Amino acid sequence: MRISVIGCGNVAHAHVKDLLTLRARGYEIEIPFLVDVNREKALKLKEKWNLEEAEVVEDYRLILDRTDAVIICTPHTLHYEQILNSLKRDVSVFVEKPMVCRLEHAYTVVEEAEKRGLVLEIGFQRHFIPCFMAARDFIRGGGIGNIRIISMILGQKWYRNFRGTWRHTLALGGGGELLDSGSHFLDVALWTTGLKPVRVFALIDRYDTEVDINTGLVAELSNGTILNFTVAGDDPSWYELEIFWGDEGRLTLKPPEVMVLKRDCEKYELDTSKYSSSRPVFNFVDVLLGKDVNRCPPIYGLYVIAIVEAAYRSYELNRPVNIKEICEEKGLDYYKFFTE
Repeated sequence: MRISVIGCGNVAHAHVKDLLTLRARGYEIEIPFLVDVNREKALKLKEKWNLEEAEVVEDYRLILDRTDAVIICTPHTLHYEQILNSLKRDVSVFVEKPMVCRLEHAYTVVEEAEKRGLVLEIGFQRHFIPCFMAARDFIRGGGIGNIRIISMILGQKWYRNFRGTWRHTLALGGGGELLDSGSHFLDVALWTTGLKPVRVFALIDRYDTEVDINTGLVAELSNGTILNFTVAGDDPSWYELEIFWGDEGRLTLKPPEVMVLKRDCEKYELDTSKYSSSRPVFNFVDVLLGKDVNRCPPIYGLYVIAIVEAAYRSYELNRPVNIKEICEEKGLDYYKFFTE
C-alpha cells in the first residue's frame, strides 16, 4: 500500500511515525512521496525518519496517479482542494482537522467520497482515547438519560504559541482557535451524543489578530439540547473540561478521568480499562485494508464546520444563526445531513 504525505510540518512527523510503527508490525506500507511547498521541511522529515524510498515533491497534483492514499497536514484552507482533487483521482484521504473551512466544501467532499466508495477520515484523536470512548458508550447507552445540556471549556496558549504564523491568518487558517483546536471539542459534543447542530450564537474576541482568540458559544442541538462552549485562546497553558447533564445524572470528563453522578447521588468513576488506546492513522490503514470501520468519518467534519461557520456568521450579524438558513443561502440540501 502506497501512502504519501502532503504537508511536512510538525504533525506530519507523528503520522509518519505511526506508518513506520505499522510497517514494523508487518503491514506492507510504502511512503513514496513527501510533498511540501517548502522543500526543506520535506527533506527534514525524510532525514529524521530515514525514508530513503520517499521522493520529495513540491506539487501534490504530480503524485496522485502514483499513490493509493494521502495524509493531508497542510494549512486549513488548503484542505478542500487537496481532498477533492485526491478523491477525483481515486485516492483515499486522511486529513487533519478541520476537514474543511466552509460548509459547502464539506458537502462536496463527503458526497464525492461516498460516490467513489473511497475512505475519507479526519484526525480526531479523541475517538481513540479510552476515557472519551468510555464516555461515548456510556452516554449513547443511556447512562445518564437524555442529554439536556453540555458545557465545555478549552483553554490553550494558542494566541502566544502561534503568533506570527499562518494560524493567525484568514487566508491559510480560515479562522482562529474555535476552528483549530476547538474542532476537537465540537466533535466530542456531537460524536459522544449522536446529536446534530441546529442554531448557534457566539461572541468573539480577536485581540490584535484577524481571527478569533476567545469565543463564547451557545448552540442548540437536536432534541433541544443546549451546548455551551468557552474557548480561552490566551490561557497560560492547557485546560480541558467536558460536562454532560442528562435526565438521570451528570458525566464529567476531565481527561483521563470520567466521573458519573447519578440522580440518587451515587458517584463513581467509569472503568476505561476495557478500551485500548490507538491512533487515527492506524484506523485509516485498517479501513483501507477492510479490517475495520472508519472511526472518524467525515460527517463529523461536516457538523463541526456547520457550527463554526454559524458561529462566525452569528458574531458578524449579532444574532443567532440557524444551520438551515446557511444551507438555504448556499443551495445545500439541509435535510440530507441535519435531520433524522
